[in-house]
Amino acid sequence: MKGTIITIGDEILLGQITDTNSAWLGNEMNLMGIDVVSMLTISDKKADIHNALDLSLAKSDVIVMTGGLGPTKDDITKHALAEYFDSGLTLDEALLAKIKGYFDKRDIPFLEAHEAQCYMPDKSTSLINNMGTAPGMLFEKDGRYILSMPGVPYEMKHIFSNSFAPHWQKINTSELIISHRTIRTVGIGESRIAETIDDIIQTLPEDISMSYLPSLGEVKLRLTARSAHDKTEVLDDYVAQISERIPSLIYGYGKMSLAEGLQRDLMAKGLTLSTAESCTGGYLAHKLTEVPGSSKYYMGSIVAYDYSPKKSLLGVTQHTLDEHGAVSEETVKEMLAGLLDRFGTDLGIAISGIAGPGGGMPTKPVGTIWMAYGSKTEVKTKKLSLAKDRLKNIQYTGIAGMNALRRFIM
Repeated sequence: MKGTIITIGDEILLGQITDTNSAWLGNEMNLMGIDVVSMLTISDKKADIHNALDLSLAKSDVIVMTGGLGPTKDDITKHALAEYFDSGLTLDEALLAKIKGYFDKRDIPFLEAHEAQCYMPDKSTSLINNMGTAPGMLFEKDGRYILSMPGVPYEMKHIFSNSFAPHWQKINTSELIISHRTIRTVGIGESRIAETIDDIIQTLPEDISMSYLPSLGEVKLRLTARSAHDKTEVLDDYVAQISERIPSLIYGYGKMSLAEGLQRDLMAKGLTLSTAESCTGGYLAHKLTEVPGSSKYYMGSIVAYDYSPKKSLLGVTQHTLDEHGAVSEETVKEMLAGLLDRFGTDLGIAISGIAGPGGGMPTKPVGTIWMAYGSKTEVKTKKLSLAKDRLKNIQYTGIAGMNALRRFIM
């Protein structure tokens, strides 16, 4: 089964916002057994929407559209679809009551534009949107399906996962059983992993495939079975073989994030954690506290960007800063010692570096990052030599820091 993703919005074409929806949808559709063969980004014009549908319906069974369903006059997707499918618009009384009740509770005026959102195409199936006012719309044409959703990422994800996916399970007539297993690794690149497990992958049957999905500092290994028979046991056996081969690289399975994997390991051993950050500016703390329940083990952070808080809050000596500089093994070790004294946690990590794009020196170029991590009785240090992209340096350091702590606990 083939699919196309259509993203609608002049703001995307103009580069004012980044299209993250397509990447997310591509992954989710693949998990559902829909092979995405094309992605289109088009303007907020009726003719472009119609042309994109003509092109997509000629080669795809499922078309997923995002954008253009808001209450303003430039949001024309619903009317373009109604015209394309020769459908009238009828007031959805239940939707009207829901939206009006939402606005009344918050003492927000209910405008004519909001009521207009409640008129839905007769030939579509409405898909509930509990995160916003515009529902999703599902059309069917000659055995092909067209799903239209708002472009706001959290609304789109909610509709796709909670409304469309269950509906799709009921209407999908494919006899193939699609099964997936995802192994999440961190620490080395896809080529080295592939070389390490190549002999295992060579034994995969024809109806099971392996995909290497790299991202910053991480690689997901996805095993996919497409078969008329249930391949659960076979997939689980291959996951076990791979896990036995590269245990130190694996932090989790399925949709688990690195921060969630670290949470699991900390809580399993009843350990507490604190962080001290300089060049990352609290990014590591942000990633740790994204995970619900992090307050059970994560005590807090000191963001010591300047020399002064490094000395006053973390106890770094002036001598160390003068002799070795803020970006040094000696400094991060003293930052860690001060952090553990202040918070009294079992573990801690301290980070200092040159994120860029400026500030580099011949002996310490941009991308030089030092971290110290461990406990009061055992301290380890690590030097990163990264590139010149500031944001990527910060993000990679956060990943490397969590991985260092994970390995320390192991």
